Amino acid sequence: MDLSRQSTTPTSVNPPDRGKGKLNRWTLSIVIIGILIVGILFSLIYYSTAQASSKTFSFSPPTGPYNSLTISDVDGLVTMIPWSQSVILINGTLTAKGLGSSLSSIILSNSTNNGNIVFQAIFPVSAGLLFSQTFTAFINVYVPSTLRLNSVQITNVNGGVQVNSINATVVVLTTVNGNVYVDCSYCASATLLSTNGNVTGTFASLANTGSYNLTATNDNINFTAPASSSFKLSANVLNGYIVCSMCSGSTSQKSFTEIFGTGSASVNLDSVNGQIMVTGT
Repeated sequence: MDLSRQSTTPTSVNPPDRGKGKLNRWTLSIVIIGILIVGILFSLIYYSTAQASSKTFSFSPPTGPYNSLTISDVDGLVTMIPWSQSVILINGTLTAKGLGSSLSSIILSNSTNNGNIVFQAIFPVSAGLLFSQTFTAFINVYVPSTLRLNSVQITNVNGGVQVNSINATVVVLTTVNGNVYVDCSYCASATLLSTNGNVTGTFASLANTGSYNLTATNDNINFTAPASSSFKLSANVLNGYIVCSMCSGSTSQKSFTEIFGTGSASVNLDSVNGQIMVTGT
């Protein structure tokens, strides 16, 4: 072998790419900072939601005669209960939860004029730091069992409405997120509405020419009345089904109508995503 022909040119070696190393360090730093920020945020949320305070309240309207009741809530269950006393009593519990929240942010407004009672729980608009503040008002309404009111109206947003053994000419119960339940010893007309929750109406009787409207947009409807009642039933559902134990015809279709007795009262049941149950007693 001729060694003189071998190349003596030295092999060049490129220096390390400092730009790539610098970029990797920046990426790692950004990731670490991001993890720290997320951890701090979660810690703040956990700490803030752990801060809670509550108190009870009680309101006694002037002694009757009573004409109507209007109750308004934003978050929390509203119940109406008959009792043996001759006066109306409204009580319950307020809760404030979250960093910086205060029970004083919940305003309880009440008024009584000519027997018309209005009671409202008004919540603050601001949600506080990181939207962590929450407020609830659980409201109980005690009504004399022998009293017949001309009107009962209860509205809620994030909570249910439950009314037991009510005696009223006009009943209107509505909520957005929660169940609506009414047990009517006597209701000349009733409107029950929930967007996201079950709607249940149980009626001891249906008034002649009475109107009963139950609507549950994204949940189920349960309607119960004496099989001997006279009413026209109209039930409509879009994504669900209808079951009627007291109906003579088929209820397999999405829209169903039947007349019971003379059909003097009107019953309208409407659901979009749920089932409709009709039961006779």
